[in-house]
Amino acid sequence: MNAAAFARLVALIPDPLVVAGGFLIAGLLITWLALQTRPITRFLCQSAAFIGFTTMLLVAGVTPFQPTPKMGWSLTYIVVSVLKTAWWLAGSWLLSDFFRAVLVYKRPPRETRLLQDLMAGFIFISAVLAVIANVFDMPVNGLLAASGVIAIVLGLALQSTLGDVFSGIVLNLAKPYHPGDWIILDGGLQGRVIETNWRATQILTDQNDLAIIPNSLIAKAKLVNASNPTQAHGVRITIRLDPTVAPSRGCAVLETALLSCNKILRSPQPIIAVRLLDAIGLECDVLFFIPNIELAPDAQNEVFDMMFRHLTAAGIRVAPPAASSFTLPPLPPRQAADIPRRMLDRLAIFAPLSEEERLALAPKMVRRTYKAGDVLLDPGKVAQSLVILGSGVLVALQGTGAAEREVMRLAPGDCVGEGGVLTGAAAIFKVKALTKVIVYEIGKVDLAPVLTRRPAIAADLGQILARREEVGKSRLEAVDLADKHSDDLGARLAERVRELFGIKQNNSGI
Repeated sequence: MNAAAFARLVALIPDPLVVAGGFLIAGLLITWLALQTRPITRFLCQSAAFIGFTTMLLVAGVTPFQPTPKMGWSLTYIVVSVLKTAWWLAGSWLLSDFFRAVLVYKRPPRETRLLQDLMAGFIFISAVLAVIANVFDMPVNGLLAASGVIAIVLGLALQSTLGDVFSGIVLNLAKPYHPGDWIILDGGLQGRVIETNWRATQILTDQNDLAIIPNSLIAKAKLVNASNPTQAHGVRITIRLDPTVAPSRGCAVLETALLSCNKILRSPQPIIAVRLLDAIGLECDVLFFIPNIELAPDAQNEVFDMMFRHLTAAGIRVAPPAASSFTLPPLPPRQAADIPRRMLDRLAIFAPLSEEERLALAPKMVRRTYKAGDVLLDPGKVAQSLVILGSGVLVALQGTGAAEREVMRLAPGDCVGEGGVLTGAAAIFKVKALTKVIVYEIGKVDLAPVLTRRPAIAADLGQILARREEVGKSRLEAVDLADKHSDDLGARLAERVRELFGIKQNNSGI
């Protein structure tokens, strides 16, 4: 295209300044109103509008990076100055969006928010200085000198805020934590990081409250990131045992208790260390690991429950604190015949029984011993007796061969075979001994008179069976089932027990 043709083409175009204003307004409207959720398309439209805007300014003979000739306060001078100012601001806007896209690429947006804000602030401050120098032809040296004095005054007045800002910069560069991490600060404050901005870090605490901590405090505090390098978290508890117990035996019982827990990790393995042995007690440190720190309360409750069961089954008592003057009285000699009787006293399902009924049922409990690996119940088999675990750990499995999966582990006081005894249903899990176990069996024939006299026991056993099936399904299918499902299933199983044993419903529950 020769110069004459280009001149004719330009002559057909309306006033370039009007077209430039149209490009500017169109770019603003499209990017602000229509493309908020489409960042790539938004950036491309911004770029196209800016290129068109720049082209029209150059066609009109307006160079944005050169001072505007003095024309007095004429309309042309005002329009040119406004358009040149808009060019610098639009360029800054485009450049800041480009840096935002680069910083956010493959990263969580909230993680880079502070760097985005700092970069955008630097770009726009530079643009304002460029407007002063290149649009209004004013020297910026004096302005920079004056701004330095103002910065000193503001720095002294805003020491705390500036400390938070610079601490936020350091935290964003060092990255001791990211949004989503669980952190623990001095003083016991802990929670999940929600966002880090230019002034503070927002933490959702374990009480479900939002804590806003200034960055300067976090930069100085001792910080533990419980989500790094892995989500696994260690929980340490201390327990004191009767000093008459040999440390090796006490540690062995505690190891078995941890082995029966369902809510802790198998790897890394729990660690038990004797911390102190004195005349008052044997003090042991127990360290176990959980999938993430949020499960700590539930896992710790389970660990204490398992320890109580296994220590009770082993005849080991918990000792008083080291500073206490209380000493444990000597235990009476244990009689083997008393063990079934004491088990009935501890089991909640047999609470409705009277003293005489427990004394009559205890001799009918048959004691059996299994070594590790022995199978107590195969899937598809109908159990003919209720098996109560006295000591050791049982494991319930589902599947066969390589597809065999662990469903749950059972501790002293748990029952096995209630489905076959109560409803005549075949077992859905394989139950085998994980350690050496001692169990006590109550035959279906011996249990029938008790269930007939005490329907409440049938209802409790039905609830246990329902919970056992619900837990097994939830662990195998990785879903959470509502409590009402367990309640409905328990009620149906209890009704099946009443039908099987000919038990009449009694509103008094007796």
